[in-house]
Amino acid sequence: MPGIYLDSNVYIIGLLHKETNAARILGEILDRDIPVVQSDYLFDEVLHWFKSHEGKDMAGLVRTYLLTIPNREYVSRAEWSLFLDEFVNIVGDKDDPPHICCNHAASADAFVTTNRRLTKMRVKDRVNFVSPGEYLALLGIKPMDKEW
Repeated sequence: MPGIYLDSNVYIIGLLHKETNAARILGEILDRDIPVVQSDYLFDEVLHWFKSHEGKDMAGLVRTYLLTIPNREYVSRAEWSLFLDEFVNIVGDKDDPPHICCNHAASADAFVTTNRRLTKMRVKDRVNFVSPGEYLALLGIKPMDKEW
């Protein structure tokens, strides 16, 4: 089973909106034991979003969820930061290079994101971007019509 990096938007959408492709992926990573790449940067971004928008109790539940994904590979700042110089100039948004670096450091097979802007940046030639719906199709699951 190919290892994947789930962008923070996949966790946020998937945990808040149960009838989405993102939510279905979150279920599949548990059911199929799909290897998932995570990082300190991802944790900070997702938890900050939930704390700011949904409160600290929800952020605590999300933290527990992130930590209990069974087949996860954790990439530390010491590992992903080695690639910052390589990617910082081909990724336009300042928040995205660490995600790309984590994906690269772990040699993930796919970077699942709903961020269409990111998938059009110059980095697209170096990263296998797929939408949640496209990833479900790779797993042999018919995606929902609504993309995320």
